[in-house]
Amino acid sequence: MELTRRMMMASGLMALAVRPGWAQGMPLQVDPNTSATITVWTWPNNDRTINALLPAFNAAFPNIRVEVQGFPNANSNYLNTVQRALLSGSGPDVAMIEINELALLSQRPQWVDLSAAPYNAGALLDDFADFTASNVTTQDGKIVALPKHTGPGAMFYRRDIFDEVGLPSDPDAVAELFSTWPALVENGARLVRPNARWMIANGTEILSARMGQAGVSWFDGDGTLQIDHPVILDALELIDAAADAGLISPFVMWSPEWQSAFGNGQIATIMSGNWFGGLLKRAFAPDDGGKWGVSPIPADETGNRAWNYGGDHIGILETSRNKEAAWAFIQWLVTDDESLRLQYQNDDLYPGYQPAGRADWINFEDPYYAGQNVNTVFAQVQATMTPWTLNTNDRLVGETMQTAVDNIVRGVATPADALDEAATRLAARL
Repeated sequence: MELTRRMMMASGLMALAVRPGWAQGMPLQVDPNTSATITVWTWPNNDRTINALLPAFNAAFPNIRVEVQGFPNANSNYLNTVQRALLSGSGPDVAMIEINELALLSQRPQWVDLSAAPYNAGALLDDFADFTASNVTTQDGKIVALPKHTGPGAMFYRRDIFDEVGLPSDPDAVAELFSTWPALVENGARLVRPNARWMIANGTEILSARMGQAGVSWFDGDGTLQIDHPVILDALELIDAAADAGLISPFVMWSPEWQSAFGNGQIATIMSGNWFGGLLKRAFAPDDGGKWGVSPIPADETGNRAWNYGGDHIGILETSRNKEAAWAFIQWLVTDDESLRLQYQNDDLYPGYQPAGRADWINFEDPYYAGQNVNTVFAQVQATMTPWTLNTNDRLVGETMQTAVDNIVRGVATPADALDEAATRLAARL
């Protein structure tokens, strides 16, 4: 997921520093015998994830039939399809919203207000991480969706490659080895084999992590573009130093070469959200159980090592003819223990629903990570991360800054020049 797909680290609307006074009342509990057919729109691989959950859902609601349709790419084909449906008054009963597009889609009036009776979702959101509740709540207090999962970020690393080059591979020791960003550049060079193996899969990892931990977004709470923020220039200079040291791979993010590089042992680490573990286990490196570990990202000058990288949400359209059945489905999907267990164990999807963080199924010695309980890392990140400020133009800025990063890594622009070029391009388009 490129900078424009999963980068926009889950965020809160900054105007919602305090949660609004939601309507009182208990969340709607739907009769288990309710009979209806509902349609759900999403994108790969969420279509596969949801279909795999349906037997468990139908154990609770045997007479609600769920038809799932996936449209390629959350930020292009899927987004355009949902927008057309909203404008035309058509579409499914239920639709998912990717974090990058939440600021854009949440402003559409065609979403059911889940804060109102009979849903009373405000009481339900009290059990979710604060930033996820803010994400799905508009400035006038409307709740447009429920948070499905978040993306607490960390550094995934290959234990065997660390051992091979004589670096410590225990998670605590790796956290100490890469305790700061300069230390990452200095010590990471030992993991590199010129033109054969790299430490970092793509330079945007540094940019997204550095911005996220500092609480710096593309736009501030007033909607002012802030790519001239010192943290962004600092991140670009770190990328430049890492590229000069040979740390950053030449692969385009999400290209076939990039994906296969993980299973081929060509990439030693990647900084990403919790969900990336699901891709490693089931797609990119399924035969590498026991070879991977998880450690926090390097600390910034305040000592903070937490940032969020991803998040999905799910809402009901006003045009739905089966709103109660749709509510039964989305409430079950994001709060039911069996649903969340299956999503975590099958796809490493981290729940925004806070009670799940204490469950045995999320706190276990994972053999893929050589017996490490990685939730000790991710739970701390979720509890301490600073939310990103969402803006409808995030995707445009993200695409522009991806080009800036690529130019720095290829050595065709200095950080300052790349930033100036990005600012010029954005001034003409915003």
